[in-house]
Amino acid sequence: MESGPRSSRSTDFDQEEVLAALGRARRCLVEVQSSLRPRSGLSRSAGAVIAEIDEFAFVLTGQLNYFHLKAHGSPARRGTR
Repeated sequence: MESGPRSSRSTDFDQEEVLAALGRARRCLVEVQSSLRPRSGLSRSAGAVIAEIDEFAFVLTGQLNYFHLKAHGSPARRGTR
């Protein structure tokens, strides 16, 4: 087993390709989960896989909510004085 900081390890895979594949899988699971009973075993299992995908993305990117929808920005309102 190697010792030392994890950041010194190089990755031998295309990070963007992996994240894209995980994103597709996550979207599919979210869609399936929405059609299941919330407390069913399948729904809980899908939720667990979604959580693991989010954790993997966090380890790769350092962003806790990498796959979560970003809020759409709107221009700031101008003051009405």
